[in-house]
Amino acid sequence: MRAAALISWLVTASLGAFMLRTWLARGGLGSERAKAGGLPPQLIFGHAAAALTGLLVWVAFVASGARPLAWAAVALLMVAVGLGLCTVTLWTPYPARKPGERREPSATDAAPGAGDAPGSPDQPEFEVTDEMIARLLADPVPASRHRPIRPNPAVLVPVAHGFLAIATFTLAVLSTIV
Repeated sequence: MRAAALISWLVTASLGAFMLRTWLARGGLGSERAKAGGLPPQLIFGHAAAALTGLLVWVAFVASGARPLAWAAVALLMVAVGLGLCTVTLWTPYPARKPGERREPSATDAAPGAGDAPGSPDQPEFEVTDEMIARLLADPVPASRHRPIRPNPAVLVPVAHGFLAIATFTLAVLSTIV
């Protein structure tokens, strides 16, 4: 199980190094510093440093078998996972509106007594016509939906990195306990 944790850690670190290199090559460091409320570089480099240091300590544990090294590697991995979760949380574009931006009032926000608003009892929100039924019977699935959905590889790398980090943590903890 120690070897499985090591292999998982190496693959996770490789994906992380690929993402870090790509981010740096595309000017991510400069753009984050230029943005108000941008991601602190210490967070990204701290995440990478904790993961790499933990990997080196884990390699020392696998070579020597000393349990304190295993627990130190797990502790460093916990730090790396925590910083990684912080990075993902800060990078995720939520909320969709910018701070201070107000949303436009919708039809459901209309004042009571507005009988001509969509969704009110006087005005149906949606009406099915004979033409719509005939079109659906002729072609139940429009041609635009026949194409297969292709995953975006740019999204798959961080997702794989995250799932492998969970697997690495699980394997490392189980290896340390057993």
